[in-house]
Amino acid sequence: GAVEAIAGYAAGADIRLGSRELGNLDATRTRLEYKGIFDPAAALNWGVGVAYTRWDFGRDSGNPLPANLQSVALPLTVSWRFSERWQAFGEVSPGLYSDFEKISGEDFNAPFIGGVGYAVNPDLQVFFSVSVDPRRDIPVVGGPGVRWHFAEHWTLSLLLPRPQIQYRPSENWTFHVGAEMLGGAYHLNPNFGRDRGLAAMDDQMVTYREIRTGVGARWGGPKGFYASLEGGWMIDRRFVLNDVRLQFNGDGAAYGQLAVGYRY
Repeated sequence: GAVEAIAGYAAGADIRLGSRELGNLDATRTRLEYKGIFDPAAALNWGVGVAYTRWDFGRDSGNPLPANLQSVALPLTVSWRFSERWQAFGEVSPGLYSDFEKISGEDFNAPFIGGVGYAVNPDLQVFFSVSVDPRRDIPVVGGPGVRWHFAEHWTLSLLLPRPQIQYRPSENWTFHVGAEMLGGAYHLNPNFGRDRGLAAMDDQMVTYREIRTGVGARWGGPKGFYASLEGGWMIDRRFVLNDVRLQFNGDGAAYGQLAVGYRY
């Protein structure tokens, strides 16, 4: 199992609704997660966990976007190695995803990630995976991927949502350059829009998304304490309310992230 805490910050940048300028917006992300896997050496294993994620947004006065978005979920995982070279995997995360004002059944969601993998040889694995969330503006995201240990210390990991090139000079150090897609779909309370002067946002699902590119370093072996630090440039930030055709677009900005955890 593993316990992990993540704190990240994306600096302020201009954000707009169509041609309407809404000033500056920054974002702080906090995530606390525990995951336990039962009988990980077995051909068929499963796991359960708990995860809390919170986005806090610093906005200028008059900006109708939420001050924060949050989720509390119970990730359930399964992995099945059904032949020497083939495996299937999946994770569903039922929980509450909202602004946590006037909590109701509309806040419940259960996004899913799953796929299959094939080991060509010990150094090369290919995958097909999908992320499914009917409440997101793009309900299905995914496709083929590859993990290739192409040199003694180098690995190419082209897997969503974190494609990377990794350099591991020792058992305890890993460096990477790559990208990451973050965010999710959250329910806004029934009075959200009217309280902020934009009634169309009442009782709506909003998708928040960041796409980041950066470099990072991780210290720690397969078990025990570990820490990672990364930074770079967020190339895309947006809030999408698909049902009422509203999209808030933000400019790029610098970001940084720190994670610490313990594996056992």
